[in-house]
Amino acid sequence: MTQSNNGFSLAELLIALALASGLCTMMFQLFHQNERVIRDQTLIMEMQQTARVVAAQIADEIRMAGQGVPVYAASFDAMPSEATAVILGSSTASRIDFRAGLSNTESGASVGAVDLTLGSSSMLSVANTSGFEVGKFAYVFGPSTNSSWPWVRAELTGVSSTFVTLTPRNTGTANTTVHLGGAPTVKLEEAVSIYLSSGSVRRAMASSFTNPAAPAWGPANEIGKNFTVLSFTYYDAFGNLIQPTSLANRISIARIDILLTVETAAPLSNGIRPTYSLTLRTIPRNAQVRLAN
Repeated sequence: MTQSNNGFSLAELLIALALASGLCTMMFQLFHQNERVIRDQTLIMEMQQTARVVAAQIADEIRMAGQGVPVYAASFDAMPSEATAVILGSSTASRIDFRAGLSNTESGASVGAVDLTLGSSSMLSVANTSGFEVGKFAYVFGPSTNSSWPWVRAELTGVSSTFVTLTPRNTGTANTTVHLGGAPTVKLEEAVSIYLSSGSVRRAMASSFTNPAAPAWGPANEIGKNFTVLSFTYYDAFGNLIQPTSLANRISIARIDILLTVETAAPLSNGIRPTYSLTLRTIPRNAQVRLAN
């Protein structure tokens, strides 16, 4: 009587095991390759998105440069002043510092005509003192009786619920006393600094305006990282390249070009960290522009 053998031989088991192992290896390599491709694509998309977001924020803020500064009033000034210069003297090709009242801290005075004298303390009744603080500076400007639009830059020495006490430090006239013929506007002086530090694009607000040309800066916030280049190029209204090294140059700035270059947060699967660059052209829409003759 014969017996049937239904099992697998050792050779058959080894062949099946080898085939299964090879198939698993191929599938693992395929999945691993797909994972690397997806990771690389994610790093590249994040890099490009970072560049776009940071570029948009910088461009938007530069467009607002000069907001709240009495640049229209300054057009009546006999001489330009550091106190109303929109682009600050600390600006360079890799850093831009500019005045901009981004908090919109502003109030209208409740009085009519008022005289303000440099170095003499004055009290103004205002509609709202929210946002004003002792030690900060503010612009006070408004119409005059001779069709001009004078201004003073004053230090805030007292703030109550309905009054601000201020001491004028700068003005756009040769007179020590400025006459405002109507209820003036009181606007907080503010400035923004944007620069690159250790691969991070940072933004800071001015903390002190004791020196109007070079304010002290508060702590900076990171608005983007993995950047290798942040540069600013300045032009006047005629398209001439200028450097912000003098007051005359800075008050003639009409256009600012921005270049940013960012790299991926980590090397790709081939060991390379690619970069992505963006260029933008911005026009500070609130800045006064003095045209050369």
